[in-house]
Amino acid sequence: MKKNIFKLLVFAGLAGTVVLSSIAYAVGTPAGTVIQSRSRVVFTTASGATSDTAYSNVVQFTVLQVAGINSTPATNSSTTNGDSVYVTYPLTVTNSGNGTDYFTLTASSSKGWSYAFYHDANGNQVLDAGELSGGSISQTSNVTADSNYKIIVRVFVPRDGSLNGQTDTTTVTIKSGYNVSTTTSAVVKTTVNTAYFSGATSALTISPSNPSPGQNVTYTYTLTNAGSVAATGVAFSDLVNLSQFSVVSGSTTQGTYNGGTPATWSVGTVNPGGSVTVSIVLNVNSGLSNGSILSNTINVTYTVGGNTFTETSNTPSAAVGTVRGVSISPTSLASAKEPEDTVVYAMRVKNTGNAKEILELSYSSGLSYVWTFFKDVNGSGTLDGGDTQLTDTPGSPITGVDVDSVAANDSVKILARAVVPVASADQDQDVTTFTVKSGADPSKYQNATATTTVNMADVVVNRSVSPSGNQPPGQVMDFTVTYQNNGHGKAYNVVLTENEPDSMSYVANSVTINNVAKTDASGDDEVTVTTVGGKKVISISLGTINGLSAVGTIKYKATIH
Repeated sequence: MKKNIFKLLVFAGLAGTVVLSSIAYAVGTPAGTVIQSRSRVVFTTASGATSDTAYSNVVQFTVLQVAGINSTPATNSSTTNGDSVYVTYPLTVTNSGNGTDYFTLTASSSKGWSYAFYHDANGNQVLDAGELSGGSISQTSNVTADSNYKIIVRVFVPRDGSLNGQTDTTTVTIKSGYNVSTTTSAVVKTTVNTAYFSGATSALTISPSNPSPGQNVTYTYTLTNAGSVAATGVAFSDLVNLSQFSVVSGSTTQGTYNGGTPATWSVGTVNPGGSVTVSIVLNVNSGLSNGSILSNTINVTYTVGGNTFTETSNTPSAAVGTVRGVSISPTSLASAKEPEDTVVYAMRVKNTGNAKEILELSYSSGLSYVWTFFKDVNGSGTLDGGDTQLTDTPGSPITGVDVDSVAANDSVKILARAVVPVASADQDQDVTTFTVKSGADPSKYQNATATTTVNMADVVVNRSVSPSGNQPPGQVMDFTVTYQNNGHGKAYNVVLTENEPDSMSYVANSVTINNVAKTDASGDDEVTVTTVGGKKVISISLGTINGLSAVGTIKYKATIH
């Protein structure tokens, strides 16, 4: 701990001297230090004789604690050679206050990654096995002034090949336990380099897709390393469904085809940007019946960053003789309506198979909307008199409605209609999923999502009077009423009613609307004044107020009796 001794000399009287001394520390004088000081005067008389030394009273005070934190380094960066890995960052927290303190530790990841803090007990800037098994921490132990506490920040990079080339910024916040308003921060940045195969779950194809029993089919799987590091130990395997196929042959553009059941391929290393294609020829078993759905997938296994991953391909759509398939478009729909409006969504459903069949439509509504389906006969996209409602066929395996008997690769335009019920709040949303399925093979389906936002009125009224405070009889009071529609929907047939206040008399023809004078007579403008039970009733018809309207103002006068 650094210290400096200083002296201050002050002369008083003929030959008086005041001497003060103190100690200064790097972090400031320690909290709790009691400081005492007094003045001493030495003087000489006219005869030259020296008197006894004279002292002042003693002044005493105590030094308060002040919190302070330093963290180093302020920024640290690292690059991985894989995903599904941990990255560690050493961090030194120094107590730059003047008293013993502890510090709480939190962090925030820009990508939502998980993190943990560990005590770097031996200070070697490495997360050792013993420190890891000791468990994570959320605060330091007590740290004396001018001392430090070493920690390791451990960030987990999740398994996600698409993270390649991306950077996460995790901000560590360190807060004083003595004074929580005293904080500092450090930033750790993690850039991910990894390997991943684009198309791993969608690239498997089959040809032909509707073979006859006993015919050969070829499954082809092409993958490209779209990452920035090599994928090593790359291998493929095909379990082969022996109830449907027998193996004929296989090939690969890199490495070797090993054959067998399961069939395997040994590929080796695929560098960034490199591609490999494996294929297998299978013979469709002669005993399979027409319409049997064919099923086959290929797995790819590879290693990156010390971790081994396995991904499974898609299952290409294929069937013996007959292929079933459907689609619906668009897959995303949206509309904004008011309660009791009719909402209509136009869609197209298509038979993507190779045989004529009935398609089935169904729905699921988040706010229990009731939908009715129509065939858009004239293709106008709007519901009109020529459109026919679709109904369910008794005995159909799917709960919904039937869409004709649609020819292979043909499509039908559909309209979905619902009446919007009253919502519980402005901007409530119903999300309805429309589903089209193959009537012959319900496993073949596609969804479209429709989001309906409900616009409702929210009229707010405020009232004030001027002059303010207590007033004498005879005083004319000015009443001001403001109104505004804060909702997104329109407010219709709005009527504002003002009753003549007790002990007051309404001043005739004093109403103004947005600073425009009005009369009390019925039928000539928005204001009508009548007498009910001996009191004036002011009715003001405001008509329709649009959503998110500007503030409107109504004023009138009344005199205190």
